[in-house]
Amino acid sequence: MPNLTKFKKTLFLLILLIIFSFYFFEIDNIFTIQFLKENNALLIKHISENFISSIISFYLIFFIFIFFFLPMTSIMVVFSSYLFGTLTTIFLSLLIVTSGGLSNVFLLKKLTFEKIFKKAERFAKKIKTKIHGNEIQYLILLRFIPMPFIIQNAIIVLLNTSRTKFIISTMLGVSPYIVIYSLAGFKLKELISKEGPIDINDLINYENFIIIGLLIIFIIISIVLKKKLK
Repeated sequence: MPNLTKFKKTLFLLILLIIFSFYFFEIDNIFTIQFLKENNALLIKHISENFISSIISFYLIFFIFIFFFLPMTSIMVVFSSYLFGTLTTIFLSLLIVTSGGLSNVFLLKKLTFEKIFKKAERFAKKIKTKIHGNEIQYLILLRFIPMPFIIQNAIIVLLNTSRTKFIISTMLGVSPYIVIYSLAGFKLKELISKEGPIDINDLINYENFIIIGLLIIFIIISIVLKKKLK
């Protein structure tokens, strides 16, 4: 037991150190559209000469960001689509976000403080009872809600969701967002030579988010109909 407590403290301090270092050394400034614009020719040349190793390195960094709860998913998807293509990005990003989410769940379980877990356990049981029979639909709805990935995963840890349901709901729930940000990366290719700064508003067609709203309505209707048919 003392060894487990020591492991939790060490892991917690490591995560805090990584997050602190990321912002203290301004590593987040590297992953900006302006950086991509200023170094466009160099990056394209490097990737064309080292395509496979570039993909491996990029997605390893992407996984590390998710693993240590760093909120970089959207910009990494945009960057990936710009550098490696839309279809490649959609497929690999789904794998990385899902596997990264699983690693988050593992860490959250290891770092869960017993008192907090016990206080939330009764609340979690009530929710599980209410969503019984429609768990995957509710988990997909959770993924559709624009909130930090770590909060979504923390809720899933409290609900003690099975790994299979986690994978299915994550892949279905994040897919629309990954497609939208991949299309933004594709559009960035057209705008990279544009004079002046480029921001996220130039890249994203916010009308695409209506699709997510329609999907939410569809899932809610399916839950209601399923309950009525029982």
